[in-house]
Amino acid sequence: MSAHPTTQRRHEPGHESRDGATRRLLGLGAVLILVGLAAVAVREADLGLGGLIGEQTWPLLVIAPGLVLIGLAFVPAPPNGLGFAIAGSIVTSVGTILLVQANTDTWSSWAYVWVLIPGAAGLGMAGYGLLTRSAELVQKGVALMVTAGVLFMVGWWYFEALFTTGEQPVDVATWWPIALVGAGAVIAIRALFVARR
Repeated sequence: MSAHPTTQRRHEPGHESRDGATRRLLGLGAVLILVGLAAVAVREADLGLGGLIGEQTWPLLVIAPGLVLIGLAFVPAPPNGLGFAIAGSIVTSVGTILLVQANTDTWSSWAYVWVLIPGAAGLGMAGYGLLTRSAELVQKGVALMVTAGVLFMVGWWYFEALFTTGEQPVDVATWWPIALVGAGAVIAIRALFVARR
């Protein structure tokens, strides 16, 4: 007995891609409608953008598109929205960092805070994997976040001490070969454990 024509169409690659495109367009349309309604509300309330965005709050203009990208991540069928989730997480995180720096005048922290950007990618990956029930994405995302977190703490310890005292907290010329040996040992041990699984 042959399958019903409708069932066959549902399993055709072209039909699935059309469904995904429809969902993406619906999501984009919904976002544009919300943005338009928000613009109308601001205009009717006689509020100018300059009155809402100041020297300390301008990073909100970066955060907002990031949140939109995160929302769009769940429009297409998984895993097609992963790129949106990662991009949205990175943009939102950068906006949040800028917001903190704009309010604390700590722009010099970019010397080490940039390592949080890969961690933001990991956060987007892990969050998307959690909501789409993908253990592999969660595992990879968490690994990225942990790595970024460790590098951030090391950078914070080193650069904040350097900025505060004007001196390095450790003699880099003496310790960098030892640090390389330690890093190599960690990588080799991890490779052995992975190979035994």
